[in-house]
Amino acid sequence: MFLISVYIPTHNRSALLRRAVDSVLRQSYKDVEIIIVDDGSSDDTAATVQSYLIEHDNIVFLRHDKPKGACAARNYAISVAKGKYITGLDDDDEFKPDHLLGLYNAFDENYAFVAACLLEDTGSSQIERSLDCGVIELSSLLHYNKVGNQVFTLTSRMREIGGFDEAFPAFQDYDTWVRLVAKFGPGIKVSQATYVWHTSHEQDRISNFPTKRLAALGLFTEKHKNMMSQGHQNSLEIMRIRMAGEGFSFSSFFKLVNKGNWKAATALYLNVNLKVVKRLIDRFRF
Repeated sequence: MFLISVYIPTHNRSALLRRAVDSVLRQSYKDVEIIIVDDGSSDDTAATVQSYLIEHDNIVFLRHDKPKGACAARNYAISVAKGKYITGLDDDDEFKPDHLLGLYNAFDENYAFVAACLLEDTGSSQIERSLDCGVIELSSLLHYNKVGNQVFTLTSRMREIGGFDEAFPAFQDYDTWVRLVAKFGPGIKVSQATYVWHTSHEQDRISNFPTKRLAALGLFTEKHKNMMSQGHQNSLEIMRIRMAGEGFSFSSFFKLVNKGNWKAATALYLNVNLKVVKRLIDRFRF
């Protein structure tokens, strides 16, 4: 087996960080390097990590004196990673025990990366988000981020594409997956839902700041427009309408919908016009 590097950027979340780190330490795949990057925290994050360093020799602790953002923290980790393979974990999420083993076994160097499905933990229930599994081609990926927030790939590949784009206030993951697929070929998403995505404390997630997300969408569109068809641009327009909270009439639906975005278009139409039906679909989708 080869060494896998897991990067965990963190900022002022020492209590949640423990859960994330513990989940990596409990992995059934044992040849793991954990790289924690403290992005200028003002809480007791440093002391929390120091307690782990005393007991575990596979943890690397890096620190920014002042906050530089999650992308800069991830890139710092990527620059020092010793693993042949690399993946990430947000400090407020966790891995199921067989997460890394499953990804290691599923990885094929003929594909850019492998990704797992999400197990959403709302605080009161857990919901498997097993969407878009299988091979993910660039033509499909440009409609929307069907990968998720983490991938498992060769560390050399993350370095070759320059890591995460620190100019993006959001959509950094999506932009990175697009660049990986554009350079190394299709990715794969497996049905294992072993990445636990905690959403009971969503108030501080970037997804709840539409101004930043709208700005990032503009950057994303400009950066990748040379690879996009009109259908892809229509898909991003649906995304923009959703984030901006604008109306979405049936005529707009009919104008923008295509086979690459029909799920997102339908969900948006129902959310705007038939919210009760949309809530039921969200609860039971798979």
